[in-house]
Amino acid sequence: MYFLEINKEHKDFLGALRHWENLKIAFESNTIWLKEFSSEQINSAELLQIPYTKIYELKENLLFERGKQLPSKKLPSGLLWSPVLRGLPVSFPKFNHNFFGINDALQITLKRSEDVKEAHALLVEYQELKAYIESAPKFRLEPLQWVVIHNKALIIGKPLLPLKGNTFWFKNDFLMPSGYDFEWPVLTKTLKEKLNSFDKNIILWNKDNSYSSIPKQNIKPLSISSFRLTFS
Repeated sequence: MYFLEINKEHKDFLGALRHWENLKIAFESNTIWLKEFSSEQINSAELLQIPYTKIYELKENLLFERGKQLPSKKLPSGLLWSPVLRGLPVSFPKFNHNFFGINDALQITLKRSEDVKEAHALLVEYQELKAYIESAPKFRLEPLQWVVIHNKALIIGKPLLPLKGNTFWFKNDFLMPSGYDFEWPVLTKTLKEKLNSFDKNIILWNKDNSYSSIPKQNIKPLSISSFRLTFS
């Protein structure tokens, strides 16, 4: 049998598991416990994406942290278990995680993802786009938009141009590098509220975990004339 342990201050992250109605939940001082995981659930991406958790396996009333050979602690006695739907109300208090605070801050990082998404944007060098666009047919450019960022051209839309560059996929007004996602995808909504609460920008993330904020009003249709005016 497996158990999940998480501090109460991180309770909001458990909302991602609320639909697993088979789970049981118990509260102990500043700790929340979950049990009754199926083998599929305990190995699922949904569970692994939740930060601040510890997963234990119960053996002879001792808790072994997953992947370790020695017991970590005894299972607390006197826990009162109830259905997860009862222990996790539908409406949580608004989550206000302090990403940039000193105490218990969570570093936002990207990692490689096996779930590859279709590319919707391409970041190319000026010369690379110039060589193509001067002779490109109008119909090839019409579906696309673009914006200049750090002296490079970010092209948005489909189908993308056959140019050498870095591709990105869309996720809630975030442009993520192809083949990458947040280490903790459950934070996506909270990040969006913090970085782009009014939906006025597109946030371009880089593989080194830095990002650029691009005002949507600066994005314009891609054409030979707009390219020449921008780089004239």
